[in-house]
Amino acid sequence: MALSFPLREALMPSRSTLAAILRSTRTARGLSQEQLGGAVEARHLHNVEHAKSNITLDMLERISARLDVDPIALLSMASSYERRESLSAFITHLQTEMKKLEALGVLSSLPSHFEGGNLITGRSGKRPIPTERIQAVLACKAEGMTQKQTSLKLGMAASTVHKIWHSDAESAVSH
Repeated sequence: MALSFPLREALMPSRSTLAAILRSTRTARGLSQEQLGGAVEARHLHNVEHAKSNITLDMLERISARLDVDPIALLSMASSYERRESLSAFITHLQTEMKKLEALGVLSSLPSHFEGGNLITGRSGKRPIPTERIQAVLACKAEGMTQKQTSLKLGMAASTVHKIWHSDAESAVSH
């Protein structure tokens, strides 16, 4: 099979390729856009199938359920097409990538991100200032540098330097 799509390094398929995969799958199932009405609004499906709109993961899941195809299979087919790889070569690549994630401990750490089946979300507000940054600011202060000099030297916002400068290290870490 001759492929005419430019090779891309990214694994995520382009909107155009995914649109073609969705349209092809829908027509292979003998369904019209209107017949997928339960999945998404027909007008929006038209825009997705013509690469005029992005698709959300929720929408892809609803469409794929109606098409009776796993959403990962749709994404994989589109990605393998763009990478000009056979499906078996692409699956081998995915296995390698999954092993990388497993080696990083991603799979084993997933349960710690959920409570009662729901994702544990972060607290709103500003992130704490890393200890190394606090120590660097305090070292500059101890050397007699000004806040402006410290900000320039460390490449930090003047407001962050000011916050650290005028608070003790413990309270700067907790805020």
